[in-house]
Amino acid sequence: MSTSTSLVPYSARQKTTRVPTIDANNDIVPPLDFSFYRVSNVGDVKEEEPRESPRKGKQPEPEGGKSSSKCLRLNNNSLTEVGPLMELVVTKFENPSLLAWLDLSFNELTNIHPVITEFENLQILYLHGNMIKDLKEIEKLSVMKSLRKLTFHGNPVENSKGYRQNVLTMLPRLENLDFSRVTKADRMTANTWAHMNANAKHKKKKMAEDD
Repeated sequence: MSTSTSLVPYSARQKTTRVPTIDANNDIVPPLDFSFYRVSNVGDVKEEEPRESPRKGKQPEPEGGKSSSKCLRLNNNSLTEVGPLMELVVTKFENPSLLAWLDLSFNELTNIHPVITEFENLQILYLHGNMIKDLKEIEKLSVMKSLRKLTFHGNPVENSKGYRQNVLTMLPRLENLDFSRVTKADRMTANTWAHMNANAKHKKKKMAEDD
């Protein structure tokens, strides 16, 4: 019996191709836009038609009904999980491995699903306005080597002590966090923060051993 494409690991299905630097507003092909659809599950989007882009004429006719865009908007819905995300991207995009910008802002996500880290060429990830509380969730993104722009403001996690410093320590390749450019001063502060935390943990461990 043949294995369903959606169940085969993505890395085994398609070789990753490096995507040139992209921005949410400068891609030639408009984003595939499923924002404001009031869906609670990504799977519900598969049968929907994307919103029309105001940039008509720039979008070439899709081959086989699939988009050549590298951007996907799922913002302003009621998503609580994104498990079927890979299936959606494979269904809707000509080149799923080239997805470079993903907007999941203003949903109801409480964690970062592992499927997000499967997009090895993802450069921009918007997660602001969700319900993520734990800094450990952000650490899951450390495997994403191409990620350079990330948003988390509007999540409870931004109220964590040393939020910005912790994020930049976990994701040192970021160039922009919460729509704010990462400066040299930011990096120096993050390095100092990481050093102080490491020392504190070491002292705490030593005291526990001495007891």
